[in-house]
Amino acid sequence: MNRGSALRLARVAADEAHRATAGLKKPGFPKLFYLSYQIRDLDIFEVEARYGSLYRNESNRRRNCLADTHVGSHRRDQIADGGLFDNSDEDESHGYVELPISDRSDPMRIGLWRLTDAKYREAEEAYLHKKAHELTYLDTTDHLGAWQKCKPVIDRGPTDLPVVDREYWSNYVEKASATVRAFPLIRNSHVELKVRHQTNLFVNTEGSSIIESRSYWQLEAYLWHLSPTGDGLPWTISHFARTPDELPDLTNFRRQIRSAARLLKKIAAAPRIHSYSGPVLLDPVPAGLMVHEALGHRLEGNRLRANGEARTFADSLGKKVLPEFLTLHDDPSLDFWRDSQGTEQGLVGHYRFDDEGTAATDARLIESGKLSGFLTGRIPVKKGHRSNGHSRSHRHERAMSRMGVTILKTSISHDEKSLKKQLIEQIKIQGVPYGIRIMVASDGETATEAYDFQAFLGDVNLASRIYPDGREELVRGINFIGTPLNAVHGIIAAGDRPEVDNAWCGAESGFIPVSTISPALLVRHLELQSKAESPYTQYCYPMPGDK
Repeated sequence: MNRGSALRLARVAADEAHRATAGLKKPGFPKLFYLSYQIRDLDIFEVEARYGSLYRNESNRRRNCLADTHVGSHRRDQIADGGLFDNSDEDESHGYVELPISDRSDPMRIGLWRLTDAKYREAEEAYLHKKAHELTYLDTTDHLGAWQKCKPVIDRGPTDLPVVDREYWSNYVEKASATVRAFPLIRNSHVELKVRHQTNLFVNTEGSSIIESRSYWQLEAYLWHLSPTGDGLPWTISHFARTPDELPDLTNFRRQIRSAARLLKKIAAAPRIHSYSGPVLLDPVPAGLMVHEALGHRLEGNRLRANGEARTFADSLGKKVLPEFLTLHDDPSLDFWRDSQGTEQGLVGHYRFDDEGTAATDARLIESGKLSGFLTGRIPVKKGHRSNGHSRSHRHERAMSRMGVTILKTSISHDEKSLKKQLIEQIKIQGVPYGIRIMVASDGETATEAYDFQAFLGDVNLASRIYPDGREELVRGINFIGTPLNAVHGIIAAGDRPEVDNAWCGAESGFIPVSTISPALLVRHLELQSKAESPYTQYCYPMPGDK
């Protein structure tokens, strides 16, 4: 989307928002006091290849809108439970989320009118339902207010997005996908590139008008190794970046695929373990995953307003929740990270304004081990509340406070040799036969609801066990699990080499890009459990090219 089109659409949206505020008045119902539109203009390119041939080459253009309606007053509106569950795809308004991709004013006005009218009626219904609910159940957070008042923000500066050379990248993934043909035990594989150009147009009835453009480039190679004994082992090589310059060239990427194929053969030959309890050394990316799942989601402010949430840290401000040598903060305003060698890496969790029109700021969460704050949006979580610009959503879901660029820092660091030495010391102290080192982990999940078990899980892809004499061997078939407080209180040392993990994070407000930066962590005690895997039978006849 060019600047001229963006400015025109922003003006149309602002006019419609003010027209709706003046026109949506129903006798006997609370008034509409706030309305915002977050319009997302998307240009998407996806290409996929398998075994040296293109399977999919798609381009599409979409435009959708998150319309946020509030009825009642800033003191009391229709939002219940922090808005965590305002994401139903069965609401009438869900059918009107998609807007015309035409830049003409009239179709856009009609699209916004249909969406806004439906959202208004749903808001009024939710307000009455909330009042009825309070006939039986007490709202213990009512004294905090409903919606923060903010001064208008004007920032109309879409940036130029990188041009997608579609022919080049189609050839790239086609050639890269042929690499696995040299490895007969790789029975399933694909290489794909997904490019998402996104321009956000935010307007509200307070007078804000914000235009911001972002670009996401995700290159993946998926490999599935089937061993002669029937063990199916998946592996994904993922590069998630903000510009194509950060992606590897074809020669380097093919080298990565070959290395992964060889590694899978070694993993398949490694002994399987079914459970473990004892000291664990987490390399930087798995360590960041643990922090994200065990701590990050429990520091999302909207959860403090939800009666069904466990609210693990609601009473912990000023109290110790991590070892004193660790500090945690989240700063989406950072657009890149520079490592100790001076190499810069882009952060996909970066943005300048959240989906409530608030500037992204550095949220200081844990200072020297003590809890100092939460990730917040405009729904108040304490007296004197101010949003720190962390509310985001994927599509139609209500924006809620989410992680952006989460950074764990340590004041006392240890090199890899020292961490391994301390792991061996813990093995001897605890009297266990070996310790575990987790080198690669992806995909985590956690439960934060009060009715559920307070636990988290990380999917382990590569791990080894380390014996008291320092000997190390690969193991397979396990995931790390734990309860959040025990896991983070058990951290006893941190590494000296932080690494960036760019990934997608899913929660009630949808999947959004996040960046986590963490050093390696040594945990005194962590549990591992068996993966849910079943042996596969071999294919009924040979794959083409098999000897």
